[in-house]
Amino acid sequence: MIIIDTREQNPLWDDKHNAILFKKLDEGDYTTEELLNKAHIERKSGNDLYGSIIQGHKRFRKELDRANEKGITLAVFVECPKEFFIGKKFKGGFRLKTHPAVLRKIITTIQDKYGVEFVWCEDREDLRNRALEWFNMQKSIHKNG
Repeated sequence: MIIIDTREQNPLWDDKHNAILFKKLDEGDYTTEELLNKAHIERKSGNDLYGSIIQGHKRFRKELDRANEKGITLAVFVECPKEFFIGKKFKGGFRLKTHPAVLRKIITTIQDKYGVEFVWCEDREDLRNRALEWFNMQKSIHKNG
């Protein structure tokens, strides 16, 4: 069963096609029953990610810190390819001022400092498929680890 944070405004899955449960998650937007408090996914559009690392960086950092403190593997799944994000070729990106080299450095710093995996996806459908694959991989890791 997929667990979706109650605050998620545009869920990736619906209950017509999947067994889902809405529950408040303090870290991330998605997990499964088996992976609750072990491995969670934070979903971001390109614009959301930009806002999280530039304007809302303190709140985002606190979420990353909480996940680390609780031992939760957190992955950030982004609804655009990395080069589109770095080049600000996502909806609304053309207005943003941060230089691409700075965006690249911030992403690398977050990965290194917090051990967060960024998964860059072509679109929403790709994200949905890759999230299911990631959950399956995490189930194997947490079952054996």
